[in-house]
Amino acid sequence: MAIHHSASESKHKVVLQPSGRSGMVPEGITLLEAARRLGVGIEAICGGRESCNKCMVRVEEGMFPQYDLHSLASHLSPPGERELAFRRRGILPSGYRFSCTARVRGDVLVTVPEESRAQKQVVLKQASGRAIVVDPIVRLHYLELEPTRAGDRADRQRLLCELERRFGLSGVEFDYLALRELSETLHKADGAVTLTVWDQRLVIRVQPGYHEQPLGLAVDVGSTTLAAYLCDLRTGELLATATDMNPQVTYGDDIMSRISYANEVASGRDRLHGAVIRAINQLARNATRQVGLRVRDIVDMTMVGNSVMHHLALNLHPRSLGVAPFIPVVEDALDLKASAIGLRFHPGARLHVLPLEAGFVGADNVGVILSEQPHRQDEVMLVIDVGTNGELLLGNRERLLCTSSPTGPALEGAQITHGMRAAPGAIERIRIDPETLDVRFKVIGEERWSDELPPGKIQARGICGSGIIEAVVELFAAGVITASGRFARGLDTPHLIESDGLKAFVLVDATQSATGSPIVASQRDVRNIQLAKASLLVAAQLLMQEWGVDAVDRIVLAGAFGNVIDPAYALALGMIPPCPLDKITSAGNAAGDGACIALLNRAMRLEAAGVARWVEHVDQPLADEFQSLFMAALSFPPIPEAIYATRRK
Repeated sequence: MAIHHSASESKHKVVLQPSGRSGMVPEGITLLEAARRLGVGIEAICGGRESCNKCMVRVEEGMFPQYDLHSLASHLSPPGERELAFRRRGILPSGYRFSCTARVRGDVLVTVPEESRAQKQVVLKQASGRAIVVDPIVRLHYLELEPTRAGDRADRQRLLCELERRFGLSGVEFDYLALRELSETLHKADGAVTLTVWDQRLVIRVQPGYHEQPLGLAVDVGSTTLAAYLCDLRTGELLATATDMNPQVTYGDDIMSRISYANEVASGRDRLHGAVIRAINQLARNATRQVGLRVRDIVDMTMVGNSVMHHLALNLHPRSLGVAPFIPVVEDALDLKASAIGLRFHPGARLHVLPLEAGFVGADNVGVILSEQPHRQDEVMLVIDVGTNGELLLGNRERLLCTSSPTGPALEGAQITHGMRAAPGAIERIRIDPETLDVRFKVIGEERWSDELPPGKIQARGICGSGIIEAVVELFAAGVITASGRFARGLDTPHLIESDGLKAFVLVDATQSATGSPIVASQRDVRNIQLAKASLLVAAQLLMQEWGVDAVDRIVLAGAFGNVIDPAYALALGMIPPCPLDKITSAGNAAGDGACIALLNRAMRLEAAGVARWVEHVDQPLADEFQSLFMAALSFPPIPEAIYATRRK
C-alpha cells in the first residue's frame, strides 16, 4: 500500500548566498525562519509584521547544477497586499521578497544582500580595509499587541510571550525603569512598541511605535586626550567623533601625579572622577548634536583607558596602583549601568569596560590588541601606543608581551614652551635649511607651507607633538643641537636667542604668530623630548630582550599622536628601534578602534577577556640596569641617508 505524505510534511531545498548555506526545510515556513534554521541571520526588527522592510532578499531564478536545484520565484508564496504596497512605492525592488512573509513552496536559491544581514560587515579602517562583523549586544525588536480583553495576561507577560514567539527569545527580564515606562508607552502607541534588548536577556528601553537605530558610544579615556565615537549599532556606521582634552590635567600632567592627588587631597578622587565623567557627557552631547540626535538615544557604551584612567572613571581608588606591586582593584571586564558612574544617557543604557592587563597596562592596550590583532599574526610585531603613558606590545600568535612606559605628556605637546594639542593653528610639520637655518612649517588646517603664504595669513598658535619632534630632529640634522641634545657652541644666527634663561631656537617669528610673540624650541623642550623618546625606546628594547630578538618584522605606531608622526622622524629621533621605513605604519587611535570593535561585536568582548589574561606583562628592571639603558637611549642616533631624503620633502 502506498503511503501518501501531506503537504505539511513535504520538504524543499533552500540555498542562501553569499554564505552558501543550504538544507531541506519544511514546506510552508518563511524564508526568514528557513534562514534561522540554516544558521544565517537576516535583519527583522518587526519580526514578520512587514513593517521594517529590513529582511528583503533577492530570488535567483534558473538552474543551478552545483546545488542540483531549479529555483523559481513561483516556488515562494505570492506577495501580500503590504508587500505589494512597498513595491509600488519603490522600496522593494523587482525580484526581491520580504523573507518574513515569503513561504517556501519549492526549491529556491536566494541572495541575502549586505544591508539585510543580521551580522553585517563594516570597514573599520579605511587605510587597512579591515572589516569587522556587526553583531552588537543590543538589538531592537518591534512588537504589536492586540487591544486588551478580559482574561488577558499582564502587559509584561504578553510582550515577553510575543518576543519569544516572533524572535525566539526566552527568559527575558525587564529592567525596572523600562517596566515603569511600559503601561504609558503601550497606551500611547496603541500596543505598538520597539523593545531595546541587551544581551538577549534584558529589556532596557520601551519606545512607542517603530524604531530602527540603536546608538552606542565607544570612549577612549586617555591621560591627556578623550575621544568618543558615536555608532549606529544596527548598521555599524560611525556617525560622529568628538574629542577633547582630559580635564584631569588640571590636577596633574601624568598618571602618578593624579594618583598623588587622589591620595593626598580631600575628595581628590571624587574630583578627578567628576571631571572626566562631565567631559564624557559633554562629548556625548557634542557627538549626538552633529547628527541631530539626543544623548538619551545612547543605549550602550564601551570604555577603554590605562589602569589609572580606568579606576578614576569608575571612581575606584587608584592608591594600590601607586606602589609596587601595582595591583588594581579589579582587572576583569565589567558590565554596569551607565548611570551608575554618572553618565547621562538613556536611564537603561549599559556600559562595558574592557579588562586590564597588568600594572599600568590597561584596557586601552586591550583595545589596541583587538584593533591590530598581533596575536593572530606570524610576523613579530612591535605596537607602540604613544601617549602620556606609553604602552607597548611585542609578539605574534605564539607569544605576546606587554609593558608600559612613563613617557610623560611632552609627545602630545604638553610640557613644551609653546606646546598645544593637535588643533587648527598648531605647527605639525617643520623643515630647517642646514645652510641658512631658515625655517618653513605647516600648521593644522592649512595645506600650504609657511613660505607659500604671506606672514599675516599664517597665524601659528603653537606647536603640537609631531611638530616638536620634527623640530628637534631638524635642529639635530642642521647641527644646531648635538647628539647629546645640547645647543652647539659658537653658532652665530639670529634664530638663537635666550628665553626664560635658557637657549632657544626661534621657529616662528612674531609676524607669523597668532599671539604676536615668537614660537621657540628651548633647551628644556629638547630635554623633555629626549626623556620621552628614551623611555619608549628602552621599553621596546626590554621587550625585545625578553622575547630574544634583535629586530622586529614590523612596527605599528598607535595613538592619536602615533597617527600624525612621520615614521622617518620617529626613527631619526631614536624613539623606536631600527626598522625598514616601509615596515613602519601608523594605526591612528587603535585603542579607540578597539573600543568600537567591542561596541559593535559582542564576541570581541569575550576575545578581549581571554587575550588580556594570555598576554605576558614584563616589569621594568631594577633601577641600576634601567638607568644605564636609559642614559644610552637619551642620545640622538646618526641620521641615515634615506631619512635625509625624506626630510627634504
